[in-house]
Amino acid sequence: MHIVISSVGTYGHVYPHIAVGQTLAQRGHEVQFLTCEYFKEHVERAGLSFISVLSTAQYLAGVRDQEVWRNPWRGVRASWRHLSPSMQQGYTALAAHIRPGESILVGNSLALWVRLAQEKFGNPAATIHLSPIALLSAKAPPFGILPGLETLPSWAVRILLNMIERTVSDPIIAPDLNRLRASLDLPPVRSISRTWLHSPERVICAFPDWFAAPAPDWPANTVCTGFPKLPSGGPGELDPALLAFIEAGSPPIAFTPGSGVASSRLFFDRALGACKALGRRAILATPFRDQLPDLLPDFSFHTTYVPYDLLAPRVAAFVHAGGIGTIGLLLEAGTPQLFTPFTAEQTDNAMRAIALGVGLKLAPRAPLRHWTKALSALLNEPNIRRSCKELRQKFASGRLAREQIADWIEQLNANSRDDIRH
Repeated sequence: MHIVISSVGTYGHVYPHIAVGQTLAQRGHEVQFLTCEYFKEHVERAGLSFISVLSTAQYLAGVRDQEVWRNPWRGVRASWRHLSPSMQQGYTALAAHIRPGESILVGNSLALWVRLAQEKFGNPAATIHLSPIALLSAKAPPFGILPGLETLPSWAVRILLNMIERTVSDPIIAPDLNRLRASLDLPPVRSISRTWLHSPERVICAFPDWFAAPAPDWPANTVCTGFPKLPSGGPGELDPALLAFIEAGSPPIAFTPGSGVASSRLFFDRALGACKALGRRAILATPFRDQLPDLLPDFSFHTTYVPYDLLAPRVAAFVHAGGIGTIGLLLEAGTPQLFTPFTAEQTDNAMRAIALGVGLKLAPRAPLRHWTKALSALLNEPNIRRSCKELRQKFASGRLAREQIADWIEQLNANSRDDIRH
């Protein structure tokens, strides 16, 4: 098979798709991977053919835009301002590599050009959603979009979601999308987030059904798998200096606002202040050193990058924004989590994890005393540790998520061949 995978976003968006691509390549398929130039080294290290869609400068402009993270509603418009150029660039790059009647197309929630190419060329395609909020359900409402939405009857939720789509997401996305569609001789679309976004052939949820149970109003062709991860290798991949810091005392607390957040100085100020008050040690993970104080206290250690699956078993707790990839890795490690969400997606992810009993939530801009209190509660609550241990056992058996997703992609090809034969 010839498979082209498209993924845009931060590490948490791209890495799971690299894992799927690597699995497919190991099965003997030809896999090309279309993403930002920023991730080229990671794609090629996995043995995949890299196709560029956005420059590193464009990627960094997006993650350094404070408006993306400051307000959930304004963040939608700010995010689209950085994503919209990728739609034309992604479509052009994908169209140049499609083999009519042969290529299988795979795209994440943000890679809208995959749906365009699916319509234009007729190649089979799968949409992979990493987070449940990508499937806006009235029967199982998302957290974080509107306060109390999950307490309303489904008919009321449906009305509100339709209103949000008509007044927020469609007006932001549709003008650019439909302009590009017109240039491709494709008719205009609406209800982009709730309907058009999902491939009519296959929607793959890269999370287990015990994290988000399938809702009756999800697309009928939707399947749940698990949290796919890119394997890190052995313990030797931990930086020796970081490993020495970890082993020099009691288990530290790890902090990260996310790999794509470059404007969270307050987050790290709170982290250091809470650790100082509690007498705990801290690991600060961010590729953007300018978010940290010039001189770090001796109870802390900064790392630009660390494999979370290797770090998680070695820390007492993990404080992060609520990225779905991080949540999956920490659930597998059985590590207590404190969530500080910036976006609606992160809030939805966090609330689902909290419902499983594995952590607590805190506003990232909360006062230092609230941070200290929340961290103390997280570290000293036996029920949280018990839930973490119980959920960790769910990962001990069953097929790896990246293998399950690869199966569904291969089946998509088999189904398309059946359609041709019949």
